[in-house]
Amino acid sequence: MEGKGIETAVERGHFVRAALMAEQADLSRDEIQGLRYKAIWQMAAEYRNVHGTKRLALRYGLSREDVRKILEDFSQRAEKENSKVLDPCYDYITGRHIPFGEWLAGFMKLWKKLPA
Repeated sequence: MEGKGIETAVERGHFVRAALMAEQADLSRDEIQGLRYKAIWQMAAEYRNVHGTKRLALRYGLSREDVRKILEDFSQRAEKENSKVLDPCYDYITGRHIPFGEWLAGFMKLWKKLPA
């Protein structure tokens, strides 16, 4: 990966910024895509932000099915690592603490209702 700024953004966990910087630096499609997928994962799993996740997906040209697959793939990896990101987290839409799998199912149902 080229660029100290991009490396710093990744080290700090700023994946949306790193993806943008990678685009501007004209890095390879694979490097940009990898950072975009990490940004989608972070917005969904860490932040549990339905609006932000859909906005990023649309900005990156990803469909609902693309996002579902990305999040399921990352979720499987996180499960193998016993990551806490999958643990129940407060969801303002349901008003309860829900695990990531349940959040993802709800997000997929809401997809069409969310503004573009």
